[in-house]
Amino acid sequence: MMSRRKAWAVCLVTAMLAALLGGGLTLYLVSRAGPIGKIWGIVNLLDKTFYKPVDRAIVFEGAARGAVSSLEDPYSTYMNAAEWQEYLIWTSGEYTGIGITINAAEDVVRIVETMKDSPAQGAGLKAGDIILRVDGDPVKDSEDASTRIRGPAETSVSLMVLRENETFERTIVRKSIMIPAVSFKMLEDQIGLIQLMSFNEHSYAETKDALDNLKSQGVRAVILDMRYNTGGFVDQCMSIADLLIPKGRVVSLRYKNQPEQVNLSKGEGLGMPLVVLVNGATASSSEILAGAIQDREVGTLVGTKTFGKGVVQSIFYLPDKSVVKATTAEYLTPNGRAIHGQGLTPDVEVRGDTEQMAKALELAKASLEKTE
Repeated sequence: MMSRRKAWAVCLVTAMLAALLGGGLTLYLVSRAGPIGKIWGIVNLLDKTFYKPVDRAIVFEGAARGAVSSLEDPYSTYMNAAEWQEYLIWTSGEYTGIGITINAAEDVVRIVETMKDSPAQGAGLKAGDIILRVDGDPVKDSEDASTRIRGPAETSVSLMVLRENETFERTIVRKSIMIPAVSFKMLEDQIGLIQLMSFNEHSYAETKDALDNLKSQGVRAVILDMRYNTGGFVDQCMSIADLLIPKGRVVSLRYKNQPEQVNLSKGEGLGMPLVVLVNGATASSSEILAGAIQDREVGTLVGTKTFGKGVVQSIFYLPDKSVVKATTAEYLTPNGRAIHGQGLTPDVEVRGDTEQMAKALELAKASLEKTE
């Protein structure tokens, strides 16, 4: 039987060990197990010592976010499940809501744009209006507002809005909203204008429809406007390349641990003069398409030097429905040019949106005169 002195000694040692484990010893012991153990130890330490309650799930989310951000690559990011859904809406070009673009500035949620023929426009909402409440509850920020404004089609949402010094409410029925990727029209001398605004899931179909429509009107030359197009899906870019560039190389992807991937056009080309408008906001997939058009000499680039985003991201899905979007490859133009950090220099440099369009029209007309 243990003596009373030994019993007290055991109790004392146990108490001291518990105290040490509750403090820095846990961090020390676990950190010796490696980087993963180190993170676990830090979370345990904070849980026991931080002066406010610690939500361990949030701390571990921060660790995951920090791991990706430590790459110091602006295009690699961690997204939780909610952020991923927001990203999918942005890239899909379609969502259910009222058709507004909002922005948080100066601690207010302000409408930047109301889409044409949208429920918001029908309800009289305008750019500059400030959203105060959604369904009676104050909005916290733009993310909170956008999440609550969206919802199933044919359901309604109530907004309290501030315009100048007047506050009013609007109840609006949600509809399926299509974010257009392309607009087009026929200009003078049978020159068609196609404005390609993004590479979302509908970009190829909309570009093909635009070309088919213009051809039915007798188009003889095309101006492709990719100014302010910051990119999107590379597969959509490749499909559009089939419409504009004859069979041959479009872009090569250079990876870390796999062979270079060469992507080829399978089309016959546009078959008529092509002028492409670019500027400092032309990036990513837009630069892939513009670079291929320039290198393959099937069109003339007009404007200012492009942004210079010449890397490609891949999506990796995690078990909790969060994702890691990581840069996995660099792309090269058909002539082997690396665009990342360099951009594309246009064939004809022109500043100013109006001046650039005028020059594009001038060049398209000159090309038609040469073919007559």
